[in-house]
Amino acid sequence: MLRIVNKKKFIRGISIIIAGIAIIVILMVIMIKGIISLFAKAEDGAEETKITTLDNTIQTYSPSTIQNTVQTTSQTTSANTEVLNEWNLKLVNKNNSVDRSYVPELEELDDGIMFDKRAISYLRSMINAMNKKGITKVWVQSAYRSYEKQEELFNRKVQYYKNQGKKQEEAETLAQTVVQRPEMSEHNLGLAADFNTVNNEFEKTKAFEWLQENAADYGFILRYPKDKQEITGITYESWHWRYVGENHAKTMKEKGYCLEEYIEYLKGAESV
Repeated sequence: MLRIVNKKKFIRGISIIIAGIAIIVILMVIMIKGIISLFAKAEDGAEETKITTLDNTIQTYSPSTIQNTVQTTSQTTSANTEVLNEWNLKLVNKNNSVDRSYVPELEELDDGIMFDKRAISYLRSMINAMNKKGITKVWVQSAYRSYEKQEELFNRKVQYYKNQGKKQEEAETLAQTVVQRPEMSEHNLGLAADFNTVNNEFEKTKAFEWLQENAADYGFILRYPKDKQEITGITYESWHWRYVGENHAKTMKEKGYCLEEYIEYLKGAESV
């Protein structure tokens, strides 16, 4: 009888254990299903968001919008290219030469001083405006120069440095910070005017003070500013003023650009 009783208890115990395991398995299955369901809903929501965003993006960049954007960009590029080709914005420096065949149509300003015919009226008006303000001690010492004259001035400056003991190459490099080589000088364009005695004593005059304030109204800029020497490659010249046109001159003054920077600005350079 003892063995039967123990056997019954054993079987009952095994049954209880099996039932417990079954309950645990069922609970785990339920939990896993719940977790899977939650992830499925989250993914559906994310997918719906992606689809909505994609749909909005497609609507935003519809064919007509893309076409308009391309047309606008093309028009802007074309407009800037046209502006950059304007005669009054021609950039001439050690990296941008002018062909010797280029000779502008000139008109005499005074005593054999020649200036580009298209811009001379603005130069006259600017000088007359200074005179009306009582600034009469101002004159144009040099304007248009032929390539031959520019070459003569450059060689003279080279010789000056060679007389100081500089070798030819160094003498030419130093000379070019003061007098540009022929074909690399704005004076070959007939758009540059050197005032008075052509030295930096000019910055102490009322004429220089007036020009700083008003020259842009007549389309002129200080071509080689003191704080732009590394960019222009030319030492500061308070006497050298260049015609670029009123709108360009005012923009350059407002933004604090020299001509090299302004050209890059028109090209769309981000670093300017």
